[in-house]
Order: sequence, then structure tokens, then C-alpha cells
Amino acid sequence: MNNDRRKKEMVLSIAAINLTLSLILLGGAGAFAQTLTTLHDFGANQDGQNPQAGVVFDQQGNLYGTTIGAVNGNGIVYRLTPPEGGGAPWTESVLHKFAGQPDGGVPVCALTIFSSGRLFGTTEEGGAHGMGSVFGLQPPANTGDSWRERLLYSFGSSASDGVVPNSELLPANPGFYGATREGGAHGVGTVFLVRPPIGGGTNCSETILYSFAGQSDAAFPLGGLVQDQAGNLYGVTLEGGANNLGAVYQLSPPASEGGSWTETVIFSFSGPDGTLPTGQLQFDQSGALYGTTDGGGSLQEGTVFQLVPPSGPGGSWSQSVLYNFSGGRDGGNPAAGVIIDNMGRIFGTASTGGLGRPFPGGVIFRLLPPVNQGDPWRETVLHAFGGPDGFRSLSQLVPKDGSFYGTTSSGGLNGTGTVFVLTP
Repeated sequence: MNNDRRKKEMVLSIAAINLTLSLILLGGAGAFAQTLTTLHDFGANQDGQNPQAGVVFDQQGNLYGTTIGAVNGNGIVYRLTPPEGGGAPWTESVLHKFAGQPDGGVPVCALTIFSSGRLFGTTEEGGAHGMGSVFGLQPPANTGDSWRERLLYSFGSSASDGVVPNSELLPANPGFYGATREGGAHGVGTVFLVRPPIGGGTNCSETILYSFAGQSDAAFPLGGLVQDQAGNLYGVTLEGGANNLGAVYQLSPPASEGGSWTETVIFSFSGPDGTLPTGQLQFDQSGALYGTTDGGGSLQEGTVFQLVPPSGPGGSWSQSVLYNFSGGRDGGNPAAGVIIDNMGRIFGTASTGGLGRPFPGGVIFRLLPPVNQGDPWRETVLHAFGGPDGFRSLSQLVPKDGSFYGTTSSGGLNGTGTVFVLTP
């Protein structure tokens, strides 16, 4: 089976100047003015290409992220520094160029940043065994020094180990939780814990918390994990579940140290309610989960869905489709999950569709909750990508000071992706 959907990206070769687009797009209850600004165009000499992950901020307001391609064909870690007084473009610094083996290659997921400035992430390829890695980046101690990369764990160390890690790392205190798309006892993915070495050393130790089994169980996890206050982990898988069309799973910690984690498929997709769930789930204040499916729904172009937890022990989670994409002006194939503000509004990206010019290249959207019970959620397209301003966003939006930051995997000045900000 070919699950490597996110790496098969159409790269637009568009010779166009960098644009700041001010658009007024009609949708929902009225008109909303939004400004999209390109902060960086990838693809120049000795630069990265095709970012698929979103960005993270440090305490000084710098942005960090990864690309899956260039400089040496294995991707990079980059930093973007804003200009004094604001505006664009931002100044890019390439912090690390992956070499494949042994340090890792093809980082598809968002970085995890600590207050110290240290960065951590995963690569789908490379590492000591060529099957993916966990890495860390240490900021320089002195001005002029280089960032130092350290390989923390290489996947594929045994026949039952996970391979092809494809989720951002979730801090576990100590260590990190994550997921691999393949490998494990049944070959269809794992959830793992990596911990720092005890008593010195450089490499982390890995524990497989769960190996997916496929069929009625979940299979091929895709996207980051989230954790509730009880310590349960939640994620989605591309396949598996009762209908083999994807699932949402819960992984519960053992009652006593040293015991086994318990996995439960809390929802199985059936087609009309979505297929191919992708991206990181998000909690709202009530404990409900929200996410996206890349396919399925009433129009077969993907959905935004909600999962409400059971009201009592032993009950079932209930799923609702909040929005069915058409693939037209409203967008299609959302692949990055969503974010939710404290007013219950949902924001996200759809990787296809829209009315962008000269090509429909996906949208940034907003969903407003219904005013009255039984009314539908209302979608507004906040921006439609068209190529020169970016094409096919696969990244989760990052909110900051009322604006949204993200990446496009292709398009832009050189056709190989952008970092953007959408401001009201």
C-alpha cells in the first residue's frame, strides 16, 4: 500500500514576483478583508524546498520549521527572523542540512521547541538504519558558532521496531511521545516513547507503547498526538477501524508502572462521515475532539469532524460532521487538522480547491458554530491560494497576536513553497 501521500506534491514552476495580496472574499454571513503576506519563498540557492510542516515561535518572535527537500536533497531546519519595524520578507538562516544517513532526512513534521531554544523533531528517512530518526538541535553558545545537531534515536533497530516516524514529538517529561507510520509487531505502525539516557551517553532509549494490528484495529497513524489531563493519548490513522477507512484511537497509560498501555478505537470512519483522517486532533474546552479527513464526506472531498466524549464510563464517543468540503470555491481535502479559538470558531487549511488565480491551490478557512441548535456550521474562505502566493498548504495554522502563520508545500516565487502570515 502506498501511504506516502504527503510527499507526492505537485511543484508549480511559476516565475512570478513575490506578492502581498489583499483580498475580500465573500462567504458565510458577510465579507471579510484578510491580507496574506509571504514571509519567505523557498528554493533559492542553498535553500530548502517543499515545507510540509507548520512553524513554531521562540520567545523572541523568530519562526522555525523544516523542509523535506534541498539543500542536499534531504531537507533542512530553518529559522526566519522578522525585520526591524515589521513587514516582509523575513531573513532566513539554514540551521541544519540533513545528510540522510546517519543524521536523518526528510523531516515532514513540525518541530518541538523548548524555552531554552532547543529544537527537537523527527525525520521519515535517514538515521543509522535509513528508516527515520529523532534529532535535537542545540543553539550556539557564542555568537558566530553553529547550531549543533545530535541524533537521539534511529528507528529500525530491530524487526519489530517502528519505522518512518511521521508525527511531531509530544513532550513526555522526560522524553517524547510520537508515532511511526509503519513497522512494529504487525507492520502497520506504532506509538513510541523515547527517553534521555540514564547515567550519561548520547542516545535515547525507545519503548514501543503500542503496535497497531490493522483490520478492526487502527493502522498507519498519520499526524501528531494530543494528551488529556488523565494522560491518555489520542491520534488518527489512515486505515483500519471497523470499515478499514480510518480511525481515531485512544491510548491509555497503565494503572501501575511497568504495565501495558491499552488502546481503544473510539471511532471508525465509514465514508459519508469521512475517510483518510489526517493531521493532529484538537481539544476544545469541554473535552471534545476536532479533526479533518482528507477524503470522504457527502461530497467526497473531505470533512471537519467533532468527537464528543461519552457522558459516563463505558459509553461511546459520538461523531458529527461539522462541514463537508465540495472541492470547489470552499476548498477540498483538508489534511492538517484544525485549531479552535475560545469563541468556538474553527480555523484550518484545505489543500485543494478555492478560487485562487491563476490556479486553484487550496484555501484558508474559518467555520462559525451555528447560532441556533440544528443550524449548520458556516464556512468562510479567508484566503484562496493561486500559485504565486503559495500552493497546497499541508500545515496546521499557528495563531499569534490575531494572525495565522503557516506554510505552503509548493508555489511561491520559485515554485517550491512559502511561509506566510494571514492578518485581519
